[in-house]
Amino acid sequence: MIDKIKRWFSNYWYYYKWTVLIILFFVVVIVFCIVTSRGSGKYDVKILYTGPRFFQSGDEEQIEAVFVQLMSSDYDGDGKKITEFVGMPAFTDEQIEKALMGNDDIAERMKYAQYTVDNVGNAFSQQAFVGDASICLLDQCWYQRLLDNGGLVKLSEILGYRPDFAVDDYSVRLGDLYVYQFFDALAQLPDDTLVCFRTLSTASAFTGRKASEKMYENSKRLFVSIFDFN
Repeated sequence: MIDKIKRWFSNYWYYYKWTVLIILFFVVVIVFCIVTSRGSGKYDVKILYTGPRFFQSGDEEQIEAVFVQLMSSDYDGDGKKITEFVGMPAFTDEQIEKALMGNDDIAERMKYAQYTVDNVGNAFSQQAFVGDASICLLDQCWYQRLLDNGGLVKLSEILGYRPDFAVDDYSVRLGDLYVYQFFDALAQLPDDTLVCFRTLSTASAFTGRKASEKMYENSKRLFVSIFDFN
């Protein structure tokens, strides 16, 4: 009986494995979207950072407090101004070697091993392409990945103009913004971090387009406030 079941499964997998894998992929995406959307009601705006920076206890909360100060009002009208900052450490091979400075200590190298481009890639894709963070602070490696996949909006479309100090049509260096010079909490991040704005996620069809569009508009307002601060 068991052998018969095994043969049936083997034949089924041979003929339908790609169908099963595709269905499984969409199930995972939908579950992720649902989980993300459930949490989205707790904050007005979500900001994503991906780059060569480790965060200690309290660091992310300090950065969140900065963005709360930059909010012009309570965007969702629930009586609270709340931002969520997601800090994703991620290092290229060159950045790891620079950080280690020739240190061959195994424990130290293991600390960085889980944050390589290969290991962080999937988590970044979920946050950047499926999550609800529209304001992105990215190292060049991750910025280029988002740009190459058509995932960014031109600065002029959000701000109404292209800043003179812009790196390109889609980004500016964090260090060139006055908020970086004014708030010590933001100075924790590398000054060459690129500030950009992500397109509205197509996953909003699963999470609820109205809620996603509201979050997207909230993010636009904060993005403008970041540039207006002086």
